[in-house]
Order: sequence, then structure tokens, then C-alpha cells
Amino acid sequence: MLRKKTNGVARRPQRTGIVSDIAERSVDRRSFLRGSGLAIGGLAAIAATAGSVTQASAAAAVDGAVETIKSVCTHCSVGCTVIAEVSNGVWTGQEPGWDSPFNLGSHCAKGASVREHAHGERRLKYPMKKEGGQWIRISWEQAINEIGDKMNVIREESGPDSVYWLGSAKHSNEQAYLFRKFAAYWGTNNVDHQARICHSTTVAGVANTWGYGAMTNSYNDIHNSQAIFVIGGNPAEAHPVSLLHLLKAKEENNAPLIVCDPRFTRTAAHADEYVRFRPGSDVALVWGILWHIFENGWEDKEFIRTRVWGMDQIRDEVAKWTPEEVERVTGAPASQLERVARTLANNRPGTVIWCMG
Repeated sequence: MLRKKTNGVARRPQRTGIVSDIAERSVDRRSFLRGSGLAIGGLAAIAATAGSVTQASAAAAVDGAVETIKSVCTHCSVGCTVIAEVSNGVWTGQEPGWDSPFNLGSHCAKGASVREHAHGERRLKYPMKKEGGQWIRISWEQAINEIGDKMNVIREESGPDSVYWLGSAKHSNEQAYLFRKFAAYWGTNNVDHQARICHSTTVAGVANTWGYGAMTNSYNDIHNSQAIFVIGGNPAEAHPVSLLHLLKAKEENNAPLIVCDPRFTRTAAHADEYVRFRPGSDVALVWGILWHIFENGWEDKEFIRTRVWGMDQIRDEVAKWTPEEVERVTGAPASQLERVARTLANNRPGTVIWCMG
């Protein structure tokens, strides 16, 4: 490198240390790389310390001590472990619980931001009212009075049933109880919960089928599965913690993962068998798989005999859905659905995972 001097004469800068030693003698490529690495590391250390090295301060280390506290994420019912980092009584950071049997050292996007509930910069700390297109701060008394007065007007004009009371998954049991009581004193039973969106179909369908209005398989059941069938769901994005448990079974049990979805999702990217079908043809797809199971006698006959009612009606319906008809409706090749049915039959026990997709 040349450095221009003020007198117009250019000269080479002085070499120092390791670089100078290397330049003064003949070296092979390995020695050159070794020396270069040491030189670069030394320069980086000098830059990081601004050219000086100071002794660590014990007092500073004590003042900056971080305490870790094990807690639980409150976003959903999974109960992922959160390791909170606390400094001087303030929650400053977090890590997932690496030894947790639930989240297995990971977080979903919501869990990763659980600290923001209390310490986020955008957390709402007091009532706000929009006036003239701008949000302004108001007192709690003003907020309660204005909302209460407006609600009384609505009830007088339209009756108590004109208000829809929507609860929250963030409510504790006590909060949910008080919320329901509040609506009752208001004079209505129009009280609902956000789970109406994501769980009502479960109660209507699964409760009538299994006698229990929710899932019947746990994470432990998934861990013991020899085959995994996913339809109508994309846990890689919607529930990444649950995907870890699927991948655990896939890895440890060599369990084939079958994903049925109109789109090639991030979950489908992990699949051993991806079945693409037309949107809205889910039932026809299931009938098509059952056709191959019944045709080849792969069903669990003893389980059906002792625990299932109405299978004869199912057989009658499935018989109408021949491979040709299913392929016409769903677009899924008959040979692929036969392969899916065979995979499920040859790898037992299996788990079936469905969602609202």
C-alpha cells in the first residue's frame, strides 16, 4: 500500500510485528495463512479495546449481574417454558427453555415476544382517545364515564341484546367469570369467546364422533407414532412448536410424514409425501384414501367391531368414491392415494392431525 505524504513523496509505511517478520523471511502458504490470522486477530483485539487493555471491574460485573427465572408463556395452552433474564428487578431479555418437554428449546413468534406484554415500547399504559385523527391520552375516569354513558344509550335505544360481548384467551378463570357476570348484569347472554372461530367446528364434529370435543392425541402420542398424516394445517407457520414434536417422531421413529394441502407450504417441505388437491375437496380426498383401505382389507377390524358404530354407512358412502371419481374431483392421482393408504397401513400406530384449513 502506498501512502501519499504532504511533500508529494510517496513511501511505503513501516512494517511492524508479525507482518514484518513474515515479510523478512521466505514462507510457505500454510505459514503465511497462520501468520495472517494472528495478525488480523491482533488488530481486531486492538480495535475493540481502542488501543488499550484494561482490567475488568468486579463492581461492574456485580452491577450488571443477570438473574434467570423460569416461567411459562401465557399465549396459549401449550405452556412453553420461558427463561426470563432479570437485571435489577427488570425483565431485560428471554430465552426458550432448552430442557422443556413442551417447546424443546424453541419459541413461536408470539412466545418470543411475550416479554413485550410488560416492557414493550408500544404497550398501551393508559386510555387513549382518537380526536381529529390523532390519539390523545385521557384519564381513566373520563374513559370509564364516556364508555359507560355510550353503552347506556345503546341499551336504552336497542336493548341489552344489541351488544356482543367477546371474551379473550388471555383471561384467567377469575377474569372470565367476572366478564360473564358483567354481561349477565347488563341483561344478556350474548357472551362468546375468540375460540368460536378456531374451535366451534371441533365441538360440532369431534364431540359427535369421539365423545370429546377436542383433540384425542397428545404430544406423547405423536412421539410414539410410526406415521403422521396432516391435512388442513400448516404447523410450520401456524404452530411451529407443535411441528418440532412431529419432526421428533419423524426423526427418531423414521415415521413417514404425509401432508395434504392445496399449497406447498413450509410444513409440506418437511413431508415424505406431499399430496396436492383442489381446495374444498378434503372430504373426497379422505373418502379416496378410505376406498383403498377398505378395498385391500387394511382397516383395523377388531377396533371397528368393538369401538365403532356406523361404519357400514361409511363403507356405503366410500364405495361411491372410486379412484377415478376421486381423481376427477380432487385432482390427486389415484396411484398416490393408494400409496398413502398403504403407508398408513404398514406403519402403525399412526396419528392424524387436522386443522381449520
